[in-house]
Amino acid sequence: MALGDSVLEAKKWMLVMEGNVLIQSDDLPDSSATAVLMACYFVFNIENQEEAASILEFIQRFFLRINPDGSKCTSKTQVSRTSGKKVQRKSTGLNPHVAKLIRDIVEFDWQNY
Repeated sequence: MALGDSVLEAKKWMLVMEGNVLIQSDDLPDSSATAVLMACYFVFNIENQEEAASILEFIQRFFLRINPDGSKCTSKTQVSRTSGKKVQRKSTGLNPHVAKLIRDIVEFDWQNY
């Protein structure tokens, strides 16, 4: 939670989980606050909220370089979990959450913000 006139001008940061304040700081830099937030998602195995999934996926992949494309198995085929047969892997060029974030940014009405 960022406290201030806006997120960009926040003077105080708080990490709140299930109604409990875990961390509170008046001098935590933005980068450290973001790192703490992202670490909590992994440490506490929290699922991203639908409303924030795109931006969190973007931060995870592009700024923190966690699970970048190509870091996992590079095999073109895999064994199907349902049929047990060898099947062609689906290839995706861009993570769907990141693609949605980019679409939302492009389609946002910046003139009337």
